[in-house]
Amino acid sequence: MYPDDHGLMLIRADALFTYDTSGRMLCTNEPLVDARRPAPRLFLGGTRVGRVLRVGADVPHELARRLAKRIDLRAPLADLRAPVASDVALRAELEAHRPIAAEESGPSYRFPASIAVADQAVRLAHDNRELVRATYPWLYEELASWQPCFAAVREGEAVSVCFTARLSADAAEAGVDTLAAFRHRGHAGTVTLAWGAAIRASGRIPLYSTAWDNAASQAVARRIGLIMFGADSTWT
Repeated sequence: MYPDDHGLMLIRADALFTYDTSGRMLCTNEPLVDARRPAPRLFLGGTRVGRVLRVGADVPHELARRLAKRIDLRAPLADLRAPVASDVALRAELEAHRPIAAEESGPSYRFPASIAVADQAVRLAHDNRELVRATYPWLYEELASWQPCFAAVREGEAVSVCFTARLSADAAEAGVDTLAAFRHRGHAGTVTLAWGAAIRASGRIPLYSTAWDNAASQAVARRIGLIMFGADSTWT
C-alpha cells in the first residue's frame, strides 16, 4: 500500500540526497559513494496534497529561514506542471545570495499496483556482466553497486538498461539508458518494469522521474502505465 502523494514525495526526497544531522542536504545519494555530487542548494517537491522543501547544507541559516517562510508546505498544487508564485520568490532569494548555476525540474512517477514483467528483460549479475562490457563499460566495472539492474539484449549485447540510481531504506529510483540505435522499440519500458518489480519484491518503493523537456522519457512512463504523483525543482 502506497502512502499518499505527499508521503511519496517525502520518501523520494530522502532517497535522492544524503543529509547532515540537522536535515540539510549534503550530496546526491548514488549507491556508489564516488559517484556522489554536491546536493543542490534547494529542492522543492510539489504534489496535489502538499509540498516538500529541502535546503542544502551550504545555505546560510538566515537565508534558509527566509526560504522556508516563502512556502506554504500545506498548499496543494492543482497543476503540477505550472510554476507557482512562491517558486519565483525562492529563485530570487537564491539569486540574491549567489548566482544560480543550474536548475532542473520535472515529473515524478510511481509504479502501478500490478507490474507486468516481460520475459525479454535479463537480470544482470556478475556471471553475465559480459552483456554490458562493450555497450555500457562503466556498468561492467560497477555492476554490483547499481543493483538490481536489468537489460534488454540483442545479439549478445545489452542495448537498454535500467539500474538503481538512488537507494534508501524505503525507496529506489530508476536510472534508464537505451542506445540511440535501439530507441523507440519498447526496450526502455521492458527493463524499467522488470526493475520496478524487483525493487517492490525487496520491500522498497520503486520510483521514476525525468525532466519536463525529456519527452521520450515521459513517453516511456506513459506507455508502461506509471502514475505521476508530483513534480520537483532543484536550484544549485
